[in-house]
Amino acid sequence: MTQETNSNKNWEYTFSHLHGMEEIEGVEQGIQYFLKEELSTDYKYRYESQVIGRDIVNTAIEVEKMSLIVNKDWDDKGYESIRPETITIQLLANNKLQGNPVTIGVSEKWTWEFTDLAIRDELGNDILYSIKEIDVPKHYQVDQIQENNKITLINKFVKEEPNPEEEEEDNSINNDGDSEPTNNNDGNSNHSEEAHNDAKKETAENLPVVGQYSGFWLIFVGAALLFGVVLLMKHKQERKK
Repeated sequence: MTQETNSNKNWEYTFSHLHGMEEIEGVEQGIQYFLKEELSTDYKYRYESQVIGRDIVNTAIEVEKMSLIVNKDWDDKGYESIRPETITIQLLANNKLQGNPVTIGVSEKWTWEFTDLAIRDELGNDILYSIKEIDVPKHYQVDQIQENNKITLINKFVKEEPNPEEEEEDNSINNDGDSEPTNNNDGNSNHSEEAHNDAKKETAENLPVVGQYSGFWLIFVGAALLFGVVLLMKHKQERKK
């Protein structure tokens, strides 16, 4: 049998029409009754229920608390001068913001302790705490190591790697810039050489080949002499007739 009670009933309950005796194997025996409280989910992990005689006593369960220590380490040998003076951290409980951000720095010796943190939620589930560093300084990346109730944030200095595309573009620009004078020099040299060769070629083409004009005149004189001989022979033949 179940019976519900509340503050309107002054937290009282009554079970009626209960039998006092029962017969077991022909023998009548008295019946023993026991009470057990079934707490609702909202109170299941907040109160401890204890039956004393005909009364039920609820005792508040002391919520277990814990502390969480956060340390900041720096892995930036040789670049200590660019460290920020302070950092800001945010506590999270099951990935949900917990409280306000906290700023720590050299004056706090780069450490902070969060206290009075509940170990379990109202349903009795363990709470997972974590830390997020807000606005990580430029040139740094953050690693997080957690051991029990201690979290260490390690800020590691990372050199900027040149962008391959930008580097290639810069090299291309530099090569073009460097090669231009070189190409100009080489080009001037090549151009001068080509111009010299062209000049030589043009000169060679324009100048008469050795014996070119003398040969021509020889042919011309020979032809004229031959023509004269032919006319002379023809004239002699006409005179004989």
